Amino acid sequence: MGGIAARYFLFGKMNMKTPFYKGAQGNLSKHIVTVALSALAVSGTKVIAEDLPLGTEITSVTVIGAALGVDTAYKLDLVDRDSNVTALVASTTSTSATSKTVPLKPIYVGDEGPSDIVLTNSGTGAATGEVTVHIEYRFVGY
Repeated sequence: MGGIAARYFLFGKMNMKTPFYKGAQGNLSKHIVTVALSALAVSGTKVIAEDLPLGTEITSVTVIGAALGVDTAYKLDLVDRDSNVTALVASTTSTSATSKTVPLKPIYVGDEGPSDIVLTNSGTGAATGEVTVHIEYRFVGY
């Protein structure tokens, strides 16, 4: 064990809120997921990230999508274990290729977690194509 982790361990100051890595951007991380949609029905959903742990703070989301078809749109939500929904990306038309970055007031996954990030076809036509989602987050501890 070396570096920061060893220093905190040796002095007994290690806890859930202690980052193991602290760089120029703190312990900021990015989770990138690409999904292929095959005729995703109207109001159909696709889970992008499962079981985000307690103590996760989401700071930004970027969605890059191909043209998904006529009358298609998507939205991205954070859904907790009690099915409460927090919007991350509002409904966005996807009849042509899209790229959208949404900086967020940090959204903390606390007692209501773990939570999933869910992509929903919010248009009136079936969605077919590829969507890439970049989730920027940091783990602040519980």
